[in-house]
Amino acid sequence: MDIKNKIIELLIAASALILLFYSSDPVFYDDSVRYLNQSVLDPPLYSSIILIMQSLFNNLNSVVIFQTLFIAFAIIIFTRTLVFFFKIDIFSRALISLFLFLPILKFYQNILTEPLSYALSILFVSFVIRLVYKFNIQNLIWSSVIILSLLLTRNQFIFLYPVIFLLYIGILFLKIKKKKINLLIASFISILIMHNSIIFLNTYIKEDSLKTESLTYVNIGPYYYTYVDAIYISNVEDVELFENHNIRKTLNLIFKEMNNREALMEYYNSRGHFALSLREINYASEYLLKNLALEENTNVISLKKEISITLIKANFKKYIKLIFKKFYDSTWLFVFLPFLMMVASLINFIKYKSHISLIMLFLSLFTISNHSVIYLFGRVQPRYLIYTDFILLIFIYIIFNIFLQNKGNKRKSL
Repeated sequence: MDIKNKIIELLIAASALILLFYSSDPVFYDDSVRYLNQSVLDPPLYSSIILIMQSLFNNLNSVVIFQTLFIAFAIIIFTRTLVFFFKIDIFSRALISLFLFLPILKFYQNILTEPLSYALSILFVSFVIRLVYKFNIQNLIWSSVIILSLLLTRNQFIFLYPVIFLLYIGILFLKIKKKKINLLIASFISILIMHNSIIFLNTYIKEDSLKTESLTYVNIGPYYYTYVDAIYISNVEDVELFENHNIRKTLNLIFKEMNNREALMEYYNSRGHFALSLREINYASEYLLKNLALEENTNVISLKKEISITLIKANFKKYIKLIFKKFYDSTWLFVFLPFLMMVASLINFIKYKSHISLIMLFLSLFTISNHSVIYLFGRVQPRYLIYTDFILLIFIYIIFNIFLQNKGNKRKSL
């Protein structure tokens, strides 16, 4: 069995090397500039990796090589974990490895956070499984390090805080010990302190850059998309909600333009409103909000926050309807499916306190939380969902596999 497992590992490593031999040239997107310029508005881990690799090798090909091999390493660790705890056969391991490898064909060369985040997500689930089935300090430390790394790679992973909090509570219910409670509390607090300290330190070091970026760079942060949603669901009458004369004047101009282009909800409410409204609202708002920020001696991000909160509060029912429409129009299966899994695994966990039910409960929460953050604060794109959806599908396969094996064994025993 060990020889067979090593063959799978060699195939994973060989596949990564074949990709790199095919091309290790970096692929750039608009967002790549942020990481190359060490933007203070992004978590610092990926930018730091780029800086280190460029310092060592003086090229960006090294970044592509690093992130591709790191993904291969993560897949190897993940499949080893599945073999050890779920006794999957050689065919299943090969199939799972292939399934996890497929997404990277699309993005392994990208100078974006997706490759690193994908690898870290796979490692995260691997060590959560180890922590649930075999609780010890080593697995807890590795889990904490990977959680911290995810938080320092993409702001999107802020949803991990409630997920790991609930996971730790679940671990305590498996077998409560005072030592275990103290270790889990220490882990959670350490992650919280280190994450916020590193972000604060990064902001402090790059304070001058922050002042410039927060004024001029508007395509960042949670209020980038909530602002679009807020304008989309509102109308010109809502301008009266604001006391500030300059804000009212600017919003009047924006709503006038959106009415002319028929880009608001009252005109355009078909599937995936972002196809039209995102582009139109941002185009009409960009220079107006920058000028308003200069007039008010503030920054665009603060303005978008104020406008978003005010308009969403006034049109809250419309906003909830829009959020529901987002996930229904795009990836409804990956919301309803994990929701049903969450309910079933929670009932099973309360009843039997089984390890597998806690794993499935964690994975369903992991998936739902990721989707919720995207629906609330982002644009629904497949590349934002790969961190959870592929792993969820793998575990559905594993559960079916275990169920069918047990059914087959029962028949044999009869």
